[in-house]
Amino acid sequence: MDRRLAAGDTAFGVALAFVAGVFCESMDWAPSLILVGALAAGAAVAARKHSRWPECALIFLALASGIFYFRWHENRLGAGVNLPYGSSSSFTAAVVDEPRPVENFLVVPALAEAPYAGALTIFVPPGADIRYGDELRIEGKIRAPEDGGGAATIFPKKTIIAARNRGFWLREKLIDLKREILAGYRRVLARDEAALLGGIAFGSKVDFGAELKAAMAGSGTTHLVAVSGYNITIVIFAVGSTLGRFLSKRATFYAATVFLVLFMIMVGNAASGVRAALMGFLALIARQAGRRFNMRNAITLTAAGMAFADPAAPSGDMSFILSFLSLLGIVYLNPVITRVFSIEDGGLLGWKENAVTTVSAQIAVLPVVIRAFGRFSLSAIGANILILSTVPLTMFFGCILALAGFLSSAFAFFAGRFVGFILSYQIDIMRWGAAVHVPLPIPFGETFVVALYYSALVLAAAVLRSRAP
Repeated sequence: MDRRLAAGDTAFGVALAFVAGVFCESMDWAPSLILVGALAAGAAVAARKHSRWPECALIFLALASGIFYFRWHENRLGAGVNLPYGSSSSFTAAVVDEPRPVENFLVVPALAEAPYAGALTIFVPPGADIRYGDELRIEGKIRAPEDGGGAATIFPKKTIIAARNRGFWLREKLIDLKREILAGYRRVLARDEAALLGGIAFGSKVDFGAELKAAMAGSGTTHLVAVSGYNITIVIFAVGSTLGRFLSKRATFYAATVFLVLFMIMVGNAASGVRAALMGFLALIARQAGRRFNMRNAITLTAAGMAFADPAAPSGDMSFILSFLSLLGIVYLNPVITRVFSIEDGGLLGWKENAVTTVSAQIAVLPVVIRAFGRFSLSAIGANILILSTVPLTMFFGCILALAGFLSSAFAFFAGRFVGFILSYQIDIMRWGAAVHVPLPIPFGETFVVALYYSALVLAAAVLRSRAP
């Protein structure tokens, strides 16, 4: 067997075992029983294949490490928190990420400063001019996190901006650049079109109207405005293809990596952004090495990295769970569906490929979506197929429009006409997908039913894969 393949399989097993350990401990399952079961399974495999005992030992250690790491991380976070819960107090806090607009508030991620310490989520009026890097003076009562997890929250009686530009200077400059680009979008596009383009290109949630939000939620297309590995890969591969005309392969790799880092600093360090950056970087490495991108290992290593950064993510971060399951569906169900239906080409604008990808992802996340949100519409599949084919064009013309905004207003106007037409089409599809609601009433309230669904799905995929031509 090829050593590189064996090394890749071992890395996959170790990463998956670490994630499984973190997940099991976060669900408060009996760790001793899990470790005993894993030890017995590893011993059985090693007994049959003596050459595999080092790999089995590594995988077992990774599982144990995940279990103990979750508990250690939780204890460490708890020891670093010193906040006056429940009592009215005055203190300062540093804004550590870009504020995020929601329905009636501006959500501000912050860290309390001495004499206090700990993460805070501050809810202020939507019109507040608060930015990343600001130092705030706050008065109010801090509420403890629910169920002992996440950040504390506060709805302050008074919020004063005590100082600006206290954050990482490079990120402040890049955020200012993004703000200028988004303003350029608003100058030449309608409000909904500008908001959607900002969401697709940068994951921005600014200026989203209630109607557009409802259309995206109803059509199952909200993921389009999240910073995803798909969007990041399109951007960095486009940058790599452009720079590859002038630079060597190695220089292009380094330049694309720098661009990726700068881009992620600009859009923020939220969980979805980190996940997308890791996926994009793994794709760059695979491309540089001249090997086919191993999506299975990329997904698992990314999940392990996310679990290491935030051990609560595998069980408590819905974005993490949905992304992980959808990627698994794309990797393992996509080839099966393609073979069963004998799909040999991508179709016009890749609609066949997007159709298979969408169906694969939706099948994989179906129980979780219904259990978490109470509904699932079959129209979401059609809406995603019709929109995903145009996302690369949207990002391309969005980049052209961003550059045009700094060069010429006339050039920006004409570039805006092209991208505006595509965005208008996407918004119409979202509205259609939300209006034509086709519910799928399946009772996924019980854990047993969810486990049965995924067991049947794995079995069906294995059988179909073996019988497919």
